[in-house]
Amino acid sequence: MKIALLIEYDGKDFAGWQVQPDVRTVQGEIESAFTKILQQKIPVTASGRTDTGVHAHGMVAHARIEEIKFGLEKLAEALNAESAQDIVIHSIREVPEDFHARFSAVDREYRYTIIRKRTAIERDATWYVRGDLNLDAMKSCVDALIGDHDFTSFSKLSDDVEHYRCLVNLCSLETQGDKLIFTIRANRFVRGMVRALVGSIVEVGKSKLNFDNWKHLLTNPIELDRARYIAPAQGLTLWKIRYPQEFHLWE
Repeated sequence: MKIALLIEYDGKDFAGWQVQPDVRTVQGEIESAFTKILQQKIPVTASGRTDTGVHAHGMVAHARIEEIKFGLEKLAEALNAESAQDIVIHSIREVPEDFHARFSAVDREYRYTIIRKRTAIERDATWYVRGDLNLDAMKSCVDALIGDHDFTSFSKLSDDVEHYRCLVNLCSLETQGDKLIFTIRANRFVRGMVRALVGSIVEVGKSKLNFDNWKHLLTNPIELDRARYIAPAQGLTLWKIRYPQEFHLWE
């Protein structure tokens, strides 16, 4: 049977999602837990890969397992028992054979949290930015992101993508007390894109980067200007993945 998993994790102590030799990864932890429970190796495929230090509120992955007698709710409980506390499997559902965590997704949503005052408790989930910020200028950048763009200037070079075009259908910057919440939803994301966008938008907010020059990077991408401004990983969270209703998943 094919199953989909809804996963939350704190990325602070992980070298990203994807299995790598000699380092701790989210995929590696979950696959190890499967091996302990089912006594066989179960490959787990995610909707995408998060980098070192990036968190997930609603990562979705799929796997194929043999029929089990104790049910999917018990399987989730068993996986949680075998995993460290910085990973939680919130739910497991059976899905059709044509479901794919990555290729069936309609869009993905990320949130990046900036905090305006120094914090101890939230330091691993926010980016502390000092000084004044021009929020109107930053929101001009956010408004300009809606639509189809080539994000070459706001991404890292990747050998496994054919192009850097993404369709952004939601983008906002909201003030919540001492925090600024940047939210972006798109049909796809390229490597480093959200952190590069946030880093550059903060530069605009600090008046270190002119809005017109920022927009020129968006509308006239230049290879040499790739990801010049990168926000720290700890403020970024993969918030949710949306799928067609026919799969009857969590949204």
